[in-house]
Amino acid sequence: MGEELVRDVYERLGRIEAKVDDVKGIRMTAENAEDLATKAYESSKSAHHRIDKIDKIIYWASTTIIGAIILALLGLVLKTN
Repeated sequence: MGEELVRDVYERLGRIEAKVDDVKGIRMTAENAEDLATKAYESSKSAHHRIDKIDKIIYWASTTIIGAIILALLGLVLKTN
């Protein structure tokens, strides 16, 4: 009876060790995923800043072109009168 109990305890201990190893593997995977997510966030943040700069340049260029067209039309109107 005593040997059977000891064997049962060892079997359960073995299963617990296997589960602990699985948890360690899951933890490593989670840490790797966290690192990857941090890198992706930083990359998207950088891309967002670049897009904002491009948006400002496009706004500046379009307002300059529209202003030039308005001034040209105004000059034409004043010249013909």
